[in-house]
Amino acid sequence: MPANQLAPGTVLLVDALKDRAARLFQSPLDVITCNDLTRVSEALQAVERARKSGKHVAGYLTYELGYAFEEKLAGRWKNTGEPLLWFGVYEGPVSLSLKETRELLSGTEPRESGKVSVSGFDMDKREYEDSFREVQNNLAKGDIYQVNLTMRAGLQHEGAPEHLFSDLLSRQPVAHAALVKTVDRSILSVSPELFLERRANTLRTRPMKGTAGRGRTIAEDRSITANLARDPKQRAENTMIVDLMRNDLSRICRAGSVKVTSLCDVERYRTVHQMTSTIEGELEADVQFPKIIEHLFPCGSITGAPKLSAMMIADRLETSPRGVYTGSIGAMEPNGDFAFNVAIRTLDLKSNGTGVAGTGSGVVFDSGAGPEYDECALKLKFLSSDLPGVGLIETFAYLPEEGFLLLERHLNRLARSAKYLGFVFEEERLRGELFKEVKSSSGALRVRLEMAEDGTASIQAMPLVTASDDTVWKLCLADEPVDSGNAYLFHKTTHRAFYDETRTRMAAELSAQEVLFVNENGFLTEGSFTTLFVKKNGKLLTPALEHGLLPGILREALLDKRLAYEADLRPEDLITAEALFVGNSVRGLIRSELMAVSALKQAS
Repeated sequence: MPANQLAPGTVLLVDALKDRAARLFQSPLDVITCNDLTRVSEALQAVERARKSGKHVAGYLTYELGYAFEEKLAGRWKNTGEPLLWFGVYEGPVSLSLKETRELLSGTEPRESGKVSVSGFDMDKREYEDSFREVQNNLAKGDIYQVNLTMRAGLQHEGAPEHLFSDLLSRQPVAHAALVKTVDRSILSVSPELFLERRANTLRTRPMKGTAGRGRTIAEDRSITANLARDPKQRAENTMIVDLMRNDLSRICRAGSVKVTSLCDVERYRTVHQMTSTIEGELEADVQFPKIIEHLFPCGSITGAPKLSAMMIADRLETSPRGVYTGSIGAMEPNGDFAFNVAIRTLDLKSNGTGVAGTGSGVVFDSGAGPEYDECALKLKFLSSDLPGVGLIETFAYLPEEGFLLLERHLNRLARSAKYLGFVFEEERLRGELFKEVKSSSGALRVRLEMAEDGTASIQAMPLVTASDDTVWKLCLADEPVDSGNAYLFHKTTHRAFYDETRTRMAAELSAQEVLFVNENGFLTEGSFTTLFVKKNGKLLTPALEHGLLPGILREALLDKRLAYEADLRPEDLITAEALFVGNSVRGLIRSELMAVSALKQAS
């Protein structure tokens, strides 16, 4: 086994949001597993006995395990030989910080990103639409109020699952992530959803129902959040599941103790917004894990309502078992406290390089097949959303007599991007580190700060070289457009390979100092490391942010002082301009001229 791979029997549970910590379970004393529906109760009792003996248990429950608790579903179950549950029995976990967790996942061997690709779905769009219509027919009859209709994506993967899990966490930091390694598979879950948490006799659930994509900026996110929070369809779906879960909890909690502590909150994650509610109840002291699972599993947010009817319809229409997807992963302590997620955004990877990931959405009467299919695709975005390990960058000019130029603007931009990406941002610590870096300098400096997701920063200072007043840079146009919908264009990150590679290539070909980019709609955006300014009719104009560009610090300062104005600019404006400039907060404004004007005239 490679040194950077965890041994079979390992369970890693990660909270990358609130606690920013993990629990690592290794070297199980025993493994409890079951692939026969008639023996589920026996297996759950074995888990409870292990807990009572003073051990910790950690593992997973598959969705189909829930068939054991309903006679009508049990009769439809098909034995595939796959485990219905898997739990390791441990002396206890090792507590890790998030940094230690990433180091564990990276291991000692050369680090390469785990790669995964979708090889196809078990339902094509036409088959999904047929199943969708069948659900709509049942809704019209009044048999059900909602069905969670799901499908499976076949996967091909290469590289260590540990590396892929680390990458997925970087793309989508969540509070209920899990990695389970057994002899023949690795379960990777980056779930944001809590199924059940028990603390003493308090039982809590936080179902998620309602989804919207991310904007490109914090301002766009605010608008999306407000729209999702008041969307009647999304609120109705969420409230329906809240009622279902409240009724489920009432079956095992003390009379009158079940309450909704929050309703239809909107939470922001790296690629989506989710609507979440919280329900709590008080258990009688003698209620144990098997009874809780029997009455509440699977989570109502991934079944529909009424639960049994919805599960029956889903079983008839879905073309393959869900497996761990929409099941649950978690751990229980010797005192009976536990926490289990809803295993959404979950991959089941086999050791032979194949795997499966589930996706689905809640279908109600006014749902449309197209939007629901699109929502299913959106929920798989976490598999391929941009590059892992993105960091934030700020580059400052420092003058001994003036200090850091435009420091507050730089830190404000860094704070906005950190909030957007979910990074830790500790302003006072960063200020201290910046001033520590330059305190012994007597000359002008260019200072580059790169900040990681956990808020740690690396800072490099070098002599500041500025252009002379008579410098004129040569500009050329990039030969490929940028996508104005790409959120990373609005944040200064390490995800800049396209810009850097284009500049390097075209500078070598044309001897240009800077390359200007155009978006998919033909509007000018920015340079690879500068903001563009075009002088027309005596005014300094700069491309509007909506076209896909960084809110540059120099740009911001000039706009605030009304020394520059936003405009929709196209390549032909470069020809008719009275003057061209590019610049940033370190270099200032640099007079420029466009190369190959004749070619541009032909293109326009």
